[in-house]
Amino acid sequence: MVKTLYHHTKAINLDSILKKGLIRNGIGIVYLTPITTPILFGNDIVLEIDVRGLRLTAFDDCKNWEILCWDSIEPKRIRRKTE
Repeated sequence: MVKTLYHHTKAINLDSILKKGLIRNGIGIVYLTPITTPILFGNDIVLEIDVRGLRLTAFDDCKNWEILCWDSIEPKRIRRKTE
């Protein structure tokens, strides 16, 4: 069972995310990934997310880069990846 996944974002979002957590989007999803380097869409930071106990879905055709989380993610589950 996976314990950690990642969320890529811009540095400008970090303070808000660490205060409020990651909130589900309009269709009820927080996008996570197993990818640890910030290479997508010009994002410049990576957050480590403790996903134990969260509702996750991974489709076979995209599970190597996208995992859907059906829960908002509390700040205590989030930390900035430093390496």
